[in-house]
Amino acid sequence: MRHVLSFRPVAITLFVTLTVSYVLCIAGDLLFGWTMYQAWAPLLPGFTWPLTAGGFIIGLLWLVGYSIYLAALWVLPYNYLTRSSHSGA
Repeated sequence: MRHVLSFRPVAITLFVTLTVSYVLCIAGDLLFGWTMYQAWAPLLPGFTWPLTAGGFIIGLLWLVGYSIYLAALWVLPYNYLTRSSHSGA
């Protein structure tokens, strides 16, 4: 039985996971004085601190891009390798 990963659910799952992490880190920065924004700033060009609405939205847009990119890095090779391993068996 061949297991195939679907691109869209993997990308959406990655986006939800990254978004929850992003929002929790920002909430921790605002409420508890954490400094997690220092980790996000280099990864999300346009994200600014102190937080602005535009910077927050730009961060979310970058997370969409990263989710699609990571899903492509995982799903496409996985499906290719599982297809080629089953066709040779």
